[in-house]
Amino acid sequence: MSLKMHRDIVESFARGDAGELDMEDAFSFECDDRCMGRCCNTIRIMLEPWDVEVMARHLGMAGKDFLENYCEIEEDPYTKWPYAKLYDAERGPCAFMLEGGRCSIYPARSRNCRTYPVGRAVRFTQDGGKEEKYFMVEKQPFCFGHGSDRQWTLKEWLDDAGSLEYYSRSDIYFELINYVSGALEARRWMNEKIARMIMPFLYGPEVLRAKMGIPVEDVGHEEFYVRRMKALKVLLAEMAAGFGFGPLMKDDGEEREDFNLMDRVKGILVEQ
Repeated sequence: MSLKMHRDIVESFARGDAGELDMEDAFSFECDDRCMGRCCNTIRIMLEPWDVEVMARHLGMAGKDFLENYCEIEEDPYTKWPYAKLYDAERGPCAFMLEGGRCSIYPARSRNCRTYPVGRAVRFTQDGGKEEKYFMVEKQPFCFGHGSDRQWTLKEWLDDAGSLEYYSRSDIYFELINYVSGALEARRWMNEKIARMIMPFLYGPEVLRAKMGIPVEDVGHEEFYVRRMKALKVLLAEMAAGFGFGPLMKDDGEEREDFNLMDRVKGILVEQ
């Protein structure tokens, strides 16, 4: 899901003109061999940092190599935030689709792939809370899945797909984007150079581990993901202040505290 699509869905729920599912609401769906693979062909599959990390590890690749081989990086026109999408899937069959339409990396498939036909939108409130909405995505004419007799509650579907772990990681990521685009006004100062600089925090954990000397045995993948997003938030808040934006900006002539920003970032990653 692109950032624009996510904003549109959130706004739709705010207006009250979109349907909503509760955890005990039931629906019928099951993938059908007759349309196997059609939903993985000529489609925009957006990837979040946790998606890339899990898929890359499944393939035994570094995140940087996964991006180079399978992804395209685009800039969100509103926030100027860099986001990844699967290159081949948008132009034809997904690179991971086997003959017959099944997925070669099914256990590591992305959040959007594993939750279809259920969608979810999150809105972060000014008091630090969040509101989440679940909904059925638009039915595709080629999909036979909705005609199945197999019934699920929303909770059963999410549990079966292992979605909740992905949602928890996704929320950390979207909260970061919400902060950077809102409080830090990233569209006023974000540029291609800065976008390249933050890529290791988003998609290259092995790069940061090597630089900081943080083996997986000391900090697991899930915890290191949380630390990366936290460190990136601090880094971008300080950068925004340097450009004259965000809550850390001094507007009264007071000099900012002198400290080594990269030491602080390293401290978050290492948790010294």
